[in-house]
Amino acid sequence: MDSQANTSGDVLDRLMAAARDGDSVAYRHFLAEAAQRVRAMLARKIGADSEVEDLVQECLIAIHQKRHTLDPGRPVAPWMYAIANYKLIDHWRKRGRSPIDLDDEADMAVAPETLAATDIETLLDKLPDAQAQAIRLTHIEGLTNREAGERLGVGVSAMKLRVHRGMARLREIADKDRI
Repeated sequence: MDSQANTSGDVLDRLMAAARDGDSVAYRHFLAEAAQRVRAMLARKIGADSEVEDLVQECLIAIHQKRHTLDPGRPVAPWMYAIANYKLIDHWRKRGRSPIDLDDEADMAVAPETLAATDIETLLDKLPDAQAQAIRLTHIEGLTNREAGERLGVGVSAMKLRVHRGMARLREIADKDRI
């Protein structure tokens, strides 16, 4: 196994580490597990939408294409859910829908592949400290909203709101910078 691989207990982390070491069977298992988790996340967010399977496939393609962007020392699940959430937001935008969903697993409003690590810190510096800190803990360190809230001494709802507002502001900044 890769010496820099994440040592968490999540099967996704172990499968991705083995895939990075050239194990194609592990990669197929990774994609199957990722598909199952992404499908469950999408079903919770959009219900029995007839396009869930199409969205799952779009997510898997994006995960495959962007797998090189995942830091081997970071957990896979937050990265994967961020990509899936971005694909879902894109799906909603195409249909003129943009709900506010304060989800514990991912509230990613900025495409992870659009920003380099140095750009992220530059953008986070433009946010109020509470929002930047919430995003660092949940999206960079990979903590859940509950874990991040405990670390900062705030409730889960307050943490979700900080992350949501911060991500919405980052989206505005990123969209403005692309013009």
